[in-house]
Formats: sequence, C-alpha cells, structure tokens
Amino acid sequence: MVSVGPHLARTPAPDEDEARERAWRVVLGAYAERVPVGRPRRPRRRGRLLLVPALTALAAGLALTPAGATVGRWIRHALGAPHAASALLSLPAPGRVLVSGGDGAWIVGADGSKRRLGSWSQASFSPNGRFVAVTSGSTLAALDPLGSARWTLTRPAVSDPRWWSPLGYWVAYLSGSSLRVVWGNGREDRLLAAHVAPVAPAWRPGFAYQVAYATASGRVVVRDAQTGLVSWRSGPVPEPIELDWSSAGTRLLVLSQAAARVYDPAGRLVSEVVLRSSAPARSGALSPDGRMLALVRAGADDAELYDVAKRRPAGARIFSGAGLDQLAWAPNGRWLLITWPAADQWIFVRTTAGGGRRLQAVSRIAEQFAPGGRPRGYPQLDGWCCATSSTDG
Repeated sequence: MVSVGPHLARTPAPDEDEARERAWRVVLGAYAERVPVGRPRRPRRRGRLLLVPALTALAAGLALTPAGATVGRWIRHALGAPHAASALLSLPAPGRVLVSGGDGAWIVGADGSKRRLGSWSQASFSPNGRFVAVTSGSTLAALDPLGSARWTLTRPAVSDPRWWSPLGYWVAYLSGSSLRVVWGNGREDRLLAAHVAPVAPAWRPGFAYQVAYATASGRVVVRDAQTGLVSWRSGPVPEPIELDWSSAGTRLLVLSQAAARVYDPAGRLVSEVVLRSSAPARSGALSPDGRMLALVRAGADDAELYDVAKRRPAGARIFSGAGLDQLAWAPNGRWLLITWPAADQWIFVRTTAGGGRRLQAVSRIAEQFAPGGRPRGYPQLDGWCCATSSTDG
C-alpha cells in the first residue's frame, strides 16, 4: 500500500495562497488601527495590549480551516524572530530591567529573576537603582526593590516620574498639564512649570539641577529645578514624543514624529535625522556615551543605529519586524533591548563587535509578567539600569 500522507502534506490546500494574503491583510489592518498617525503618547499603551491577543485569536481561528493551519504557522513565523527562547532566564549584560503596565510593575534581575512591586502603571529607577518611583492614578510613591513604600503623595493625574542623577535628591513628574518636582524623601513638593506637553521630563545627569521638558506650545526647555532659571529653549518642535539625555549629560535627544534632533548642553544642534511622514518616529534612545542613537520608526518597521557625530547621519538597520516598539540600552552600552508587542517578544541586539551572539530573542513576554501567567497586556519598558546598586539614590 502506498502512503499518501507525505504527498498530501506537501500539496497546497485549495486557495492557500489567497488565504495567506487575506490573513496578512487582516494583520496589517489591525496594526494600522493600533498605531494611528499623530497618536497621543500615553493612550498608546492600551492599544498595544490588544494586538497580541487579537493575532493569537486570528491564528487559532484560521487553524480550523484546511488552509488555515499553514496560514496560522506562517503568521506566527512572520511576526516573531525564529529560535526564540521560551523564557527570560538571564539578561545578556549586567543590570536590571524595569517594566510596568496592566499587570503591575516588575524588576528583572541579571539572572532573569522577576519581582513584582505591586499594581503600579508606571515606574522609574532612581539613579543607582536603589529605589523605584511609581505612579497609579493620583498617587506617586517611592519603593525599595522589595516593593515597600518609603513615601507617597497624592496629586491629580500623576504620571512619568523621573529621578535626578547622580544622587536622586529630586523627582520630577507630571500632574495633568503641570511639571512638578519633589525631594527624593517625598517632601517639598512644588510646581516647576505649567502648560507642559504629555512627555516625560528628563534630568541632565551630573551636579547641575537641570531638567528638560516639552511645553504645550511645542518647544523644549532646559531649566534649573532649584532656581527656576531657564538655561535654554529650543525652536518649535511639532508633537514631541520623547526626551533623553546620554548618561554623561553631554547630549540631549529631542524626538518628534518628524525628526530626531540631538543637542549639546548649551542647546546647539549636534545632529539631526529628518524622517518621512510615512515612517514617523516611534521611540528613540541615546547610547550611554551619547555617540549612537537607536531609533524605531512606525512605518518602516525597522530598528536602526545612527552615528551622532555625523550631523545628518544615515542609519544602519539592526533589526526588522512589524510592530517594534520601545528601546533601552544596557548600562554598559553593548546591548540594545527592543520590545516587540506584535510578536510577544523581546529582542536583544549586540551593538559592539565580537563577544558571542549578535541577537537573542525571548518569547512569551506578556505571560512572564502576569500573576498566574494570565496577562492583561504587554508590559511597558521603563528602563535598564545599574550594574550594581549603591547607597546613593
């Protein structure tokens, strides 16, 4: 008797190619709705959480049809890096990673261990990782790494806390459309600026009490938080979405959907990347030494590296995938973490030559940051900090 099983397995099902194309159009349609042009910054977290379950349900439904099994496997392969680890067992570089979202705030150790800090929607490391500033609703709190609260305060619509470096004496945060600062012990809370944009503030590392923030009128201001004096003010920045100082405080990234601009501490433009309207910026991060800029663009589905020393640099593609989202550099600057909600993966890319694998992928990210393994969304990346903790900050 001749077995026909292997032959049937190799034979395309009727309308298989058409089914594959229909499935891909559905995926792209869902992704386009999830990332609207001119998206507001904070609400995008909720939209991000919906895509992975939707794609999972789509693949499961397609598997019920003869051609669907092949299409379902194709979708999962298309949206994820192959040979990904099924669990995060360690970080490829020293330090700890902080995440938050619908399933609370978590700290990931270098050995892959995970500790839940509580039901907080946002989090931020202190300069040396000794404490974590967290927010939820109208509450701002400072926690130790075990999740115990050292202090709390209440303000309307609290978000985006950031610690001053190097000692953590101040915490800047948003309260509605106002920028406020509070001492690192929770005292002396006060208004620093009104009518600001919904963009997280960024302290300049070092001993100057300088904090950068975006105004509602579309400019970036660097101000001394102690005296209130303005150090410099940028020209118009349409729809700024992110501010980021290099670890040495020598470069400030001002990211909008239309351009990535890097300034020196005096406000002089050092480098500029102008982006196509069809591929707006989604997220960006300066390397710790300020020499490299990592950028993810929504329409291009690429993660790219730019040399800041070149005034108008060309980017080098380091990873591609539909729906790449956030970026974080390892403290030593040798690895870059890219989040990929659409594939439910984290991608670690080595950015220096030699030293082992260039890329490491980890799957099932949402499940690993959910009590009981039942995720309510994909975690927000809040930073990769600190090879070791210290007694300061």
